Amino acid sequence: MITALAGLFFLIVKPQLRDNARLDAFYERVLDYPLPPSTRNLFPMDGDAIFDKNLSMGSGSYCDYRVRITLQTALTPQEIRRHYDSASIPGAEEEAMITLYFSDEDSAGGRQVIVEAYDSHDWDGDWRCF
Repeated sequence: MITALAGLFFLIVKPQLRDNARLDAFYERVLDYPLPPSTRNLFPMDGDAIFDKNLSMGSGSYCDYRVRITLQTALTPQEIRRHYDSASIPGAEEEAMITLYFSDEDSAGGRQVIVEAYDSHDWDGDWRCF
């Protein structure tokens, strides 16, 4: 009985541990990607990394990974877009999709921009995505 429960526990927990490790690695790759010139990470110790189902408001059984970092830059939105248009950041399974969100106002330190990296894959055993 204990062996059966341990086996069931392992089947449930193993996919969670795998996907948590994928999210951690994805987060590190986003943070490690070189920033544009005249740009800094506003919250280097406080990034946003999420693993869940339907982060993009779709339906179905798939797993989503999203990482967000907030930058402050002296560059124009066009310059930031050029920098990230050529970005090749591996996601959890595929290349990450990058979306940029710009603040409407410039502050004394420059404009803020949120860089969002996203990846998704079909359900592969993690109950959080079913």
